[in-house]
Amino acid sequence: MSLTVRKGKQNRHEKITVVLMSNNGSAKSPEEIREVFKGTDQEKVLYRLSTNIYNIRKDGGIVKVIKNGRDVTGYQLVNYTEFDSIGRYVGPAKKAVAPVATPEVTETVTA
Repeated sequence: MSLTVRKGKQNRHEKITVVLMSNNGSAKSPEEIREVFKGTDQEKVLYRLSTNIYNIRKDGGIVKVIKNGRDVTGYQLVNYTEFDSIGRYVGPAKKAVAPVATPEVTETVTA
């Protein structure tokens, strides 16, 4: 998997968001997330994975945590369509609103 590189600084949680968005928002285990960043200079993003998940939620992401008892077995980004390709929250897609036809009013003047 390749990460999208952009100009400027990308926040740590945005890097993880890009990983969670892959495969149409399917669940990713913490080990799968670690494998993407292992051996790179970005391996530090996994130091506090739960904190980064919290920051994704603060930005507007809906993250489902999959657990087996107390152990976290996976994370799933439910609203992955509301993020752009670099992991930034852009919100839901705006629907086109049909213009409302206003009825014509005619006045009749009686003398």
